[in-house]
Amino acid sequence: MIKDIKLRVEEIGKFFESTGLTPVEARTFALLLLSDPPELDFFAIQEFLGASKSTISNALKRLMNEGRVDYTTKPGDRKRYFRVSSQKWLEQIQDSFTTITPFVATMKKVVDLRKDTEDEAFNADLRRIQDYFLHLEQELPRIRAEWEQRRAAAAAAGRSPA
Repeated sequence: MIKDIKLRVEEIGKFFESTGLTPVEARTFALLLLSDPPELDFFAIQEFLGASKSTISNALKRLMNEGRVDYTTKPGDRKRYFRVSSQKWLEQIQDSFTTITPFVATMKKVVDLRKDTEDEAFNADLRRIQDYFLHLEQELPRIRAEWEQRRAAAAAAGRSPA
């Protein structure tokens, strides 16, 4: 069982590394996503990952600063128990989409500034990138509204919203 969870933490951790987390941050986050119950104390995380106290402390600090992880305490227990902060994490993901509009505006400037340059193939690639993000910018509000309607309908029907 332990070997299986270690392999799964490694697999999921590799994905989160690709999103910009350090290897230990990624594995810490993956461990918290997969642990049952979904909270672990500092020493359990450290023992599972086999990393130093300072490395785990730094990883948890960054994950908490990013809103991916928070902690709770229990009455009569001085330990902090860390868990994925699903609501804050979702908000962080949603907030990351707010950079699309400035990106589109910047790409428009870049494309405009390059209009008299000779490398038409490169300019076409940049216009394609600009068009892609312009499409995302236009469609994301609709997608989010549909998602909110679906959640509201599920809640009204007494189902757990997806």
